[in-house]
Amino acid sequence: MIDLLSKGILTEEDINQLISLNIEESIHLDFKQAGSLEKNDKKKAEIAKDVSAFANSDGGFIIYGIKEDKHVADSLSFVDGNEFTKEWIEQVIQTRIQPKIENLRVLPIRFDSDIKKSIYVVDIPASSLAPHMTSDKKFYRRYNFESVQMEEFEIRNLYNRKEKTKLIINDIIISKDNEIENEGEYDETILFYLGFQIENISNTIEKYYKLLIELNFTEYTIHWEGLKDSKLNHIVLHGKKRIISLTNPSPIFPGEVLSVGEFELGLRSSEIEELFKIGKLKLKLIYSNGTDEMEIKLKKLIKTNT
Repeated sequence: MIDLLSKGILTEEDINQLISLNIEESIHLDFKQAGSLEKNDKKKAEIAKDVSAFANSDGGFIIYGIKEDKHVADSLSFVDGNEFTKEWIEQVIQTRIQPKIENLRVLPIRFDSDIKKSIYVVDIPASSLAPHMTSDKKFYRRYNFESVQMEEFEIRNLYNRKEKTKLIINDIIISKDNEIENEGEYDETILFYLGFQIENISNTIEKYYKLLIELNFTEYTIHWEGLKDSKLNHIVLHGKKRIISLTNPSPIFPGEVLSVGEFELGLRSSEIEELFKIGKLKLKLIYSNGTDEMEIKLKKLIKTNT
């Protein structure tokens, strides 16, 4: 459901599912009933407080139009879109929070195409411009289900956020090569080309990163064929695991998707079906400010991409 929220493609059915599935509020999700949108200063201050708390934390979503009970989505609580427009919500947020939050979105959903039966989803990014201060001269962050005032050291640490990088594993590119016959005792081997991409989703250049790929199927025959432009550093055995290290000497710029390395993996045709039952790749991206991890079954990787 969070994935749908982040894509901004929620429908009436999706909102109803939040309620029917008893989705709980979290550090990334908050439900607000219609009465949370009012035109008095107290309510406007609450809106700014809640939105800034998400921006100062890890981002998330506030849904205006759902009543919660003990932090669980309970029932619909429609907002009158004639009185409280998308533009009014944006204006309240951006005039009461400094600096302004970039890339913030207010997404309206009209039930039965009736503007008086509106739900507003406010999509708040983890802001690189944090910390954000509200008009009461205070700073807030998310804690469990609440927006709480920040301590001085927390505010100071946030000023360094814009200097930190954040990398993620973006994609695994795979294609099947022509089948080849091995001479001698070996069965036919099928070659797969694997390429790995990472993405810089921060506003800072990252120079130092490495991708470790752990394979759990060392007991099977694996044929390696390095490519001419391969960035394969080394392959090591660690117990029953095979760990591959990949790096790219190029810095990765903000918003850039970069190939960090590739190699060819050859598997015996007679072993593939058995290997599909247990084989998996565990990826760990290490960079100067953190890590990102992914685990995927070999069967899913190959059959999805070939």
